[in-house]
Formats: sequence, C-alpha cells, structure tokens
Amino acid sequence: MRPALDACNMQKGMALVLIALILLPLSNADTNTPDESRESVGGHAILLEHYTATWCDTCATVDPWITEFSDSHSSRMVRVALHPDDHDPFGSPLTTKRLALKQADHSLSLPTFWFDGQGEMEGTVSQTLLENQLRSAESERVQWMHMRVLWDTWHNQTQGDVHQLTIDVNENLPSNAVITVFRLETLEMTTEIAYNGIDIHHDVATQMISFAPNGTIVDTYDGEQGWSMSEVDLNGGDGGSDFILETTGRVSDFVTIIEVNGNVRGVIGISDDDTLPKAENFDIFALLLLLGVLAISTAISRRETTH
Repeated sequence: MRPALDACNMQKGMALVLIALILLPLSNADTNTPDESRESVGGHAILLEHYTATWCDTCATVDPWITEFSDSHSSRMVRVALHPDDHDPFGSPLTTKRLALKQADHSLSLPTFWFDGQGEMEGTVSQTLLENQLRSAESERVQWMHMRVLWDTWHNQTQGDVHQLTIDVNENLPSNAVITVFRLETLEMTTEIAYNGIDIHHDVATQMISFAPNGTIVDTYDGEQGWSMSEVDLNGGDGGSDFILETTGRVSDFVTIIEVNGNVRGVIGISDDDTLPKAENFDIFALLLLLGVLAISTAISRRETTH
C-alpha cells in the first residue's frame, strides 16, 4: 500500500502548490503595473527629417516610397515627418522651430530632407541619392551616445491612454547638450482641403519637447495632449542620467535625439510594435505546465492504485 500512499501524497502536494500559485498573483496584484511596456536600446541610428506637406504634388509621388525606404532601413535610421504650419492640417509650430535650428530661413522646396540635420536635399530625390546620403551621414558620425528608452502605457477608457517615457542616457552629458523628444503619429486625411491624393501620412511629428542635461525645459510644443517631466535623476546607476516624461492619447512612436552644439550625437526610436511580453503571460504558462504535471501525477497514482 505504500506506493499508492506516496502517489496520493504527491498528488495532494501538487494540488496545494497549484492553489498557492493561483492565489499568489491575486494577493500581490500591483495596480501600478502598466498594461503595456516597450524597450529600445541604442543611439547609433541616423535621423532623417522629412519636410513634406499634404498639398504638395511632388510629395505625393515621393512620400509613399519614402515610408517604404524608412521601414527597410529601420535598423539604421529613424524618420520624422515635419509638416508646415500653414494650410496643412498636420502642420504645427514645432516644424517652424525645427527649421529655425537649421537656419533654413530661405524658401525651401517641398519635399526637403536632412540626415542628422545636414546635407539638405530639396525636391524630387531618388532612392539611390538617399541611400548615398545615409551612408555619408553614418561615416561622418564620429561618435554616438548610448541610450535606453522605456515606454509604459496605462489604458484609461475615460481619459485616454497614459504614457510614461523613461530616457536613460548611459554617460555624462556635456552642459551644451540638448535632448529632444518627438511624438510621432500615423494620421489620416479627413478633409479635401490641402489634399494631394495621399490619405494616410506616417511618422508625423505632433509633439516636441527639448530639455537640457539638468532637466530644464528649453523648448516645447505640447500639441493636443501636453507634456510633463515627472522626474529627473542626474545620478543614474550607470553614471548617466534618467529623464521621465508623461503624456496621453494615441501614439505610434517616440524619437529621442541628443544634440551637442547642434550636432546630432544620438538617435533612438521606439515603436508601439516593440511591446514586451507581459509578466502574466509567463504566469499562465507556469500554471499550464503545473496543471500538466498534476494530470500526469494523477494518472500515475490511479495506475498504481489499481495494481
């Protein structure tokens, strides 16, 4: 009778462990845990700023394949689409602010492109030309600053999603550095005004914030949602700095840029597609595994009991 008794005890033990694992997540539930989390590490990417407009006929022939070009080179560059603050429904003052940094006070043709703020190219361009400019920008990037970006989202049915962006710079920033964060969205045309035939526009910059290494905000365009800097840690564990920003609403991507004396020294993008597996998914897997073990132990105990 001892084998049957041992099997029975094993089955009871497994059942108790199963009950404990089921109750543990309930007792340790953290209401502050984000519904979605994303992470991106790097800084070596090249920044492609694309000045375009919804009323530009030339843009209508170039913009569609620019999106494909950007997607196919996503490991090497990130794109920010800047729309003029005039008759363009997606335009905003942030474009004017960004163009002023390039001293682009002359009349620009549309579209216009910059890689890391340099090598201004106007009008109709070819993929070969952009490919060459991308390689040139990569060769001219003498050094780059390493960053780690975390993006947490809490879903809110009444007030909209709440987003927290943590920017971890892994080295000491010079005092003349400026960190700029763009919020990017995919927008759809809902008006016939200023319409060049393109319905969906990707990577549109709708918010911008720039701040100094000490956390002082240098410039900002809040857009419809607004920014807030909730925390600045100038003594991060890796010797660098941590900056925490918050905003709300719908977001496709964030792009973080570090510039020193106007020269781009670090670029990193983080996308809504970069969602990390949620912890509860691993809990479910563990429970399923334990249920399988319990089923096997039950079958063994029944077989030993019948013998």
